[in-house]
Amino acid sequence: MTETVTAFVDWPTAPLTKSLVEGALKSLPHPIKVESVLPKGLASNAPTEKLVQWATYDSIDHELTAQARDTVLSSSYTFRKGLIRKHFLSRTIHSYVTKRPDSSLVHAAPRTWEIELTFADELDEMWTDELFDLAELLEEAGGSDPRWFILKPGMADRGMGIRLFDSKDGLQSIFEEFEESEDAEDEDDTAVFASQLRHFVVQVRL
Repeated sequence: MTETVTAFVDWPTAPLTKSLVEGALKSLPHPIKVESVLPKGLASNAPTEKLVQWATYDSIDHELTAQARDTVLSSSYTFRKGLIRKHFLSRTIHSYVTKRPDSSLVHAAPRTWEIELTFADELDEMWTDELFDLAELLEEAGGSDPRWFILKPGMADRGMGIRLFDSKDGLQSIFEEFEESEDAEDEDDTAVFASQLRHFVVQVRL
């Protein structure tokens, strides 16, 4: 007899994400019942019935996940900042591989630079200090075979503020764009405010 699996899927402000999650679940060979409202008492009343909570952090019943570990799986940890905040993750990985240089994380994670700034003009001094080796890589990447770098806000989610660049001027323009968006009434839907977020990471696959 095949076990019944229920999936609670809830992405109230991200309909595209919700549709992709639902599509992935429905494409599985195992029959899964997708619900947009969390079934109450499912794990306690039917211990053989499995529940997957694939939803935003605030929608997930974390207490239920902790109480019914054998029947409930969730797409997020209760204490997760060291994993989901990009600059925290960078520091966590760096600390881990420093102590364990043979770890697969040495090659699994992209090379990362942390940027902490409030205004675009603060970037000038960083090129000669904490971003010195990034500046060298950007200069090497120019010409006929450019290398693309990715900028990610440390505290944003759902793709907000993610940008690609291939030069120092390109990164400067991105932060200037964020400043202009903060002052404009009609802003880019994916723009973020550097003065509010402050923490960013730059990554490249070497």
